[in-house]
Amino acid sequence: MASEMLQREDLTAYVVAGLPKSFLAKMRKLAEKERADAEVIQLDEELTEWLVAELREDKRRSHERTHASAALWRAYRALSAARYHLQDRPEEEQVRELRRLVEELWREISPEFAEEPDTEES
Repeated sequence: MASEMLQREDLTAYVVAGLPKSFLAKMRKLAEKERADAEVIQLDEELTEWLVAELREDKRRSHERTHASAALWRAYRALSAARYHLQDRPEEEQVRELRRLVEELWREISPEFAEEPDTEES
C-alpha cells in the first residue's frame, strides 16, 4: 500500500509534534473525511529522524553555520542514512556510535549552539 501511495502525484507531507503515535488512526479518519481516496502513512523512527535532519539543515540561517559545522552536519546525515540501511545488522551499533560522536562534535563547534556571553560578569 505505501509504495503505491508514494507513486501518486498529489502527495503532501506534514510534520506534527506533540501528539502520540496513536494519533495516526484519527489522522486517517480526518483524511478520509476530506477525500475518499486520501491515504496516510506514518514514517518509521529512522526515516523521521532523517527528515527532521533535512528540515533543520534547510531552515538553518547562514550565520548559524560554518564550513566545519556544515561538513559535520553532512557527515551526521550520511551516518543516519547508513544506520537506516544497516538496520538489524551488527554494524548498526557502530554507525550509531559514530553518529553520536559526530553530533557531539557538531554541537561543540556549531554557532547554533554557541553559549551566550555572560553579561553579568564584573
